[in-house]
Amino acid sequence: MTEDKNLNSPWLARAAVREAKLHGVDWVKIYTTQDFVGAEYRVFKPDATLVNSPSLTLEEVQAVVHEAHRQGLKVACHTYGGEGLRSCVAAGVDATQHALDLDDESLRMLLARKLPLGITVVDLVGHEPADLKETGQKTSRLRMAEATFRKALKAGVPLPFASGAVGDRDLHGKQAEQFAYFVKWGATPAQALLMTFSVAAATLNYGWAARVGTLEKGRFADVTAVAGDPLADVTELQRIAFVMKGGVVIRNNLK
Repeated sequence: MTEDKNLNSPWLARAAVREAKLHGVDWVKIYTTQDFVGAEYRVFKPDATLVNSPSLTLEEVQAVVHEAHRQGLKVACHTYGGEGLRSCVAAGVDATQHALDLDDESLRMLLARKLPLGITVVDLVGHEPADLKETGQKTSRLRMAEATFRKALKAGVPLPFASGAVGDRDLHGKQAEQFAYFVKWGATPAQALLMTFSVAAATLNYGWAARVGTLEKGRFADVTAVAGDPLADVTELQRIAFVMKGGVVIRNNLK
């Protein structure tokens, strides 16, 4: 949940949430599907299906969610599929992330609970050659992300923009490349844009959707602009020409 926290019981899970609260967090993030760590850990099984090793029990996830909500926090869940995905959705996390192996039952649960799903792309592009080699060209995490995105988009799952840029990954500043993928995968440019604004704002904690996410009087004046029309060419969003932060112009190349 936070690094190096021992959640090997519901009570330890609650204790970890309380400690995170004392450090001033707004969100608690848990891993219900074990991440791929170490050169010896294979991402795919011999049949080219994804390895989905559940890392927490349903009872532990429920304890995290209940304690976080009791403390006024929200919970994000890093998960790929299988038991790990179903446990975080069943426990009522506030935001599911990745869900590369989204099955119909998990999709039904997401819709029933009206939960958002953050699907990342730029963090998967670099894995594409190795994934295809490992699966004999059958599949990859990027291809699985596309299938999940198309399925969730068609079903009407809220899709806030997610970055995948964490730790030492050299991905910061490259997230705008995802817009082209989302449009290629079936979203309209307008839908892709809204993922970063109103849809993302609705996912934030503390009612921030009432203060950010749209250009309206009385809202926080954080604005970006481009020289061209992103509805005609969504890659314009990779060329930000104007930035206003808190009402102060930080960059203006539109002059």
